[in-house]
Amino acid sequence: MTFMLVASSPRVPTLVYISISLVLSIYIVINGFKRNSIEFRLGSGALRADVNSLSEESLSSSLARPTRDAAICSSVLGHLPAGSRAELFLRWKKPDPWEQMKWIGKPARCRVKGQLIENLDELYNFRRGYALKFVSNVEDKAHLLPWLLASRLNLNLPERRVYLDLGANALETSIQWFMRSYPCDFTEVHAFEISDSLKLPPEMDDLVEQEQGANNTLEIRSNSGAIAVKETPGIPKWMLKRMTFYNNFVSDADDEATKALNITRFMKQKLKLKPSDTVVVKMDIESSEWPILERWLQDPDMPELIDELFVELHYMHPSMSGYDWDAWAPRTRIQATHLLASLRSKGFFVHPWP
Repeated sequence: MTFMLVASSPRVPTLVYISISLVLSIYIVINGFKRNSIEFRLGSGALRADVNSLSEESLSSSLARPTRDAAICSSVLGHLPAGSRAELFLRWKKPDPWEQMKWIGKPARCRVKGQLIENLDELYNFRRGYALKFVSNVEDKAHLLPWLLASRLNLNLPERRVYLDLGANALETSIQWFMRSYPCDFTEVHAFEISDSLKLPPEMDDLVEQEQGANNTLEIRSNSGAIAVKETPGIPKWMLKRMTFYNNFVSDADDEATKALNITRFMKQKLKLKPSDTVVVKMDIESSEWPILERWLQDPDMPELIDELFVELHYMHPSMSGYDWDAWAPRTRIQATHLLASLRSKGFFVHPWP
């Protein structure tokens, strides 16, 4: 009936209605393409981690009406990278300080544990400084510093403050970084390394005392009032007494033959960690992290137990092929992003490491 009225009206030509309909259709298509930030990922079949809680209907409605409310932020969708594939592809065409100047990434649209955290940007949030060619060191960690949970919450308040280094490798690669840079005085450090690369340092108290005078009296010609440090102090003797080292393979299951240790059981039963304790975990265990993290996704105790989690997710990607990461196929960077988003949706304050 409406159509007949339009067609018979001499005042408004049919062409005008067709034009308006065409413009509205184009707007709807463009707007949907622009705001539908992850449809191509979900449709690719590459992602399978933790979309179990979302039905096809809820996925469709969430994608169609993106929002920042609690329902979205408790789902994987709220923590996946925002922006369509086209927007990511066209970034280089316009000046953007976040692409060219910022050493840190943008804040994520959804908070975790009530706190801001970095956006999971697939292009640059995995070793951001290295990806943007700010630094040549693939182990650079500067991008993590602004987002540390302990910079926002006082994690020194609990009497028990525990740091677990899963895949310690060598003291200087992670343990010393956390001792120097993480704003928490840990009362316990538990370090795991299956290889023989982890070597205990000499007790540093005497060395620091011997070097203190020399460091303070060295002269720098350009600024004679400055203090030159001859040698960076290591871990002092009193701190070494807080550390326990384990020559075990961190795993999702116990196996005496391979010296594998079920880290979930160890944390709950051996260490008897509680939500009231401060617990910080760094995980770098050469792809063994995938089954552990997938288990943690299904365990509601773990995000309550762990205050902050740093994890090196191993995947195959050209940016890391020079470091033999091709061995981690068929894991992909998209899958890694999705797993991190899934962990955040469950309440893990988790960052890519480093």
